[in-house]
Amino acid sequence: MDASFLFVYGTLRSDSPRKSPVKNVLHQHADRLCNATTRGCLYKIDWYPGLVASENPDDVVKGELYKIKDESKLFSHLDKYEGCSEDFPDPHEYQRVKRLVQTENQNKVMAWVYLYNREIDEALRISSGDYLNP
Repeated sequence: MDASFLFVYGTLRSDSPRKSPVKNVLHQHADRLCNATTRGCLYKIDWYPGLVASENPDDVVKGELYKIKDESKLFSHLDKYEGCSEDFPDPHEYQRVKRLVQTENQNKVMAWVYLYNREIDEALRISSGDYLNP
């Protein structure tokens, strides 16, 4: 069976000061591997960020890569946290998709990523691509 990965870039990062029981769920059903990046633009939505896909190689978002131990258990919680489960009306605020992610060792893997799925305000772009160090 192929490994499954998750890229997190905001409040679920291990060094995020935000306390959440969902962080415990993440650590229970996935193992943190390393720092990583993916192509995209990061925006301040509210007290949390949103990642929007980009094809520009200069647009990079920083985060962490996790190896998933149990997809069904993990995503039953994370999809609710990200507002994209069956419990939420369409269009969802986020959508979970697979994207190319690059590890700090320059390895590339396909990983699940939550992309922001609503209109964005360009003025709220986090130009550093790092939610914790804007």
